[in-house]
Amino acid sequence: MGMAADIQRAYFEAIRAGDVDAVRALFHTGYEFVDEEGVTHGVDGSVEKVRVYSSAFPDMAFDIHRQLELGDVCVMEATVTATHTGTLFGVPATGRRISMEYCNVIEVRDGLIYREHDYNDNLAVMRQLGVVPAQA
Repeated sequence: MGMAADIQRAYFEAIRAGDVDAVRALFHTGYEFVDEEGVTHGVDGSVEKVRVYSSAFPDMAFDIHRQLELGDVCVMEATVTATHTGTLFGVPATGRRISMEYCNVIEVRDGLIYREHDYNDNLAVMRQLGVVPAQA
């Protein structure tokens, strides 16, 4: 793998560690993030999202199944597992384990993450936490 894959792995190691300073340091000044809901964030919004998730799931782990790199773009498929021990969007800690399929796409410029897009199913997570009823 090349530079984009290395940067993506360093990024997810910083997320896993809850190191928002290391996360912020990996972002280009023109950074833009489109989350799983289709909402666009800049650096501060993305850092806050990392803070929220790492606080709610401090043992978050990424089991990377595949990384595909094409030039300055890298796609990562992974399974995220974690225990809900902190508040998540108003939902108090449940102590439940979650497992979620996850896809992340980054574009690198000047050795930093310039664009990012996440694909995952937050509804499945809310079901696993018992917040939303399971499908019939």
